[in-house]
Amino acid sequence: MFKKLLDNNKLGGLNCTFWKDGQVVYQESSGYKNLETREPMTIDAIFRIASMTKPITSVLAMMLWEEQKLKLDDPITKWFPQFRNMNVLKNHQEQYEDANRLITVLDLLTHRAGFTYSEFQQGKLRADYRRVLGGDIDSELTNEQWINGLASLPLVNQPGELFNYGKSTDLLGMLISTIEGKPLGKVMEEKIFRPLAMTDTFFEVPNHKKSRCAANFGYDESGNLINLETVPLNMAFKERPSGLEFESGSGGLWSTIGDYLKFATLFVQNGNSNGIQILKPETIDFMCFNQLTAAQREQSTLMGTPMFKEHYGFGLGLAVVMKETQYGSIPCAGSIGSVGWPGAYGGWWSADPTKKTISIFLTHSMTEPNQLAQGIGFELYEAIDIFSNYCSAHI
Repeated sequence: MFKKLLDNNKLGGLNCTFWKDGQVVYQESSGYKNLETREPMTIDAIFRIASMTKPITSVLAMMLWEEQKLKLDDPITKWFPQFRNMNVLKNHQEQYEDANRLITVLDLLTHRAGFTYSEFQQGKLRADYRRVLGGDIDSELTNEQWINGLASLPLVNQPGELFNYGKSTDLLGMLISTIEGKPLGKVMEEKIFRPLAMTDTFFEVPNHKKSRCAANFGYDESGNLINLETVPLNMAFKERPSGLEFESGSGGLWSTIGDYLKFATLFVQNGNSNGIQILKPETIDFMCFNQLTAAQREQSTLMGTPMFKEHYGFGLGLAVVMKETQYGSIPCAGSIGSVGWPGAYGGWWSADPTKKTISIFLTHSMTEPNQLAQGIGFELYEAIDIFSNYCSAHI
């Protein structure tokens, strides 16, 4: 399916799977796990899934909601009083106004808290985010230092006002960790990974499994595919040092296509996967219901590109298809009600509860923002569209 892109050295290696009505009907493992050694890709390869971590953290939060350990309208100051008196940037300038209300758990789940990512900003705010918070995935700060740092930064919008993609799910992960009194990864292991037999999903890859990790594929200045020493923008170390306290609920997980399929099944089987009920059916329905206003959807952009408009909405931690379209496969695809959320390093998935299908695509295609501006790395989206179109044709 991807022979041309692989032969032309536009993608390094990939895994994809198409699941329908309870079984895998198509699966492919192509290319290389490592460009330098020419080691073939294997279906059990472990990838950085980046923002595909966010739906997992969001499901975990809704498990605590079902357990009545948090409410969606709870202000986060209930756990983190540092966020009581927040400043808000006015018109993206270095002028501030007071936040008109407290940030809530729902704001974190819907990215309407007012947090951002450094790479989406310019000037002082961009520099401050990087200086105060460290790497997006492998920050060397303690959780307390990170939380205090985020609270010291201004919001880019009033709480609840706009969708701004950013650090919200990281803070949500720390809130979960605080409530449960243990590291986020441990809570994920106990409540999701172990029950679903997701044995290859973690924040830190165990030594005996590191040989299965796909190399960090990226591009040089001329657009040639290479093995990168580290990920773009220094978001993470080549290998996560042991002992880091910070675990990114936004983008820190590694996983395999088989493990993520077990998770995605929750969204087409009413919160159940492999006979294990993780969430109630009505909770899954609630997660998959668009929370954004029409104006918020219209105004949502990512590096200048519209994210939602009339075609997509955003529920609790993942995108929702609201209008079938040829607009493209990002952020997800399928009939109305389908959900998904991609990862910046090349991961993509979509679950269609109406047609009972799941499509998952994993690769490493790590592109710097300035490279995208030069047209480098767009073959990833071509590959995702090829796969998505194949799945649509075989429903």
